[in-house]
Amino acid sequence: MNIKHHPTDQTLMDYAGGSLSQAMELLVATHMTVCPHCRGKVSGFETMAGAALETTKTMEMADHSLDHVMAMLERDTANENIVAEEVVTPRKIAVGESITGSAMTAIPRPLAELLPVGVTSLEDIPWKTLAPGVKHFQLKSIESKGTVRLMKIAPGVSIPDHGHHGHEMTLLIKGSYIDEIGRFRAGDVADLDDDVDHQPIADTAEECICLIATDAPMRFNRLLPKLLQPFFGI
Repeated sequence: MNIKHHPTDQTLMDYAGGSLSQAMELLVATHMTVCPHCRGKVSGFETMAGAALETTKTMEMADHSLDHVMAMLERDTANENIVAEEVVTPRKIAVGESITGSAMTAIPRPLAELLPVGVTSLEDIPWKTLAPGVKHFQLKSIESKGTVRLMKIAPGVSIPDHGHHGHEMTLLIKGSYIDEIGRFRAGDVADLDDDVDHQPIADTAEECICLIATDAPMRFNRLLPKLLQPFFGI
């Protein structure tokens, strides 16, 4: 496994804090099933957040009068039915299959849970043609803001030159593509904002399959894609 491109630290902090959109959260969770580097970072951010919360609580307690603090302790002691609760992290990510070769060997659980019943492999996905050499499958809606879809690009085919009206993240599932930013292979994540314009092209002899999450429509730079965009819903 040789993942070179990861979500930004800000994205991982937002994930740890639960402030990402559901579409972005799905993509990060799927990436983390094969990326111990990002799992470690998220764990660290969650630990930092927990420590900050404890510090805040301590400071708040210091502002209370001693009588009030004692009253709180007496109240808790009097309750004989207090049961310690299990500490549960905001989300427990199951470690999925590792990446071998140029593809994930299995569909990671966070993604698999949103696929149609009976779909157990990439070959089972009911792809729809988007353009010559490009197919897609939009995952069932998980929120009103943004979209999340799988896209399959034939070898040598490129996505039209475009930018973004918001946040876009792409996770490579199989194959690879190259653009103005660099080369992305299975497991890599392109974490892009509205300052980036690019034109990805599938650059190997095998098809490129990726998971794409957006919180706003793409911004195409050529006339024909702009005219067709309402029909594609991207």
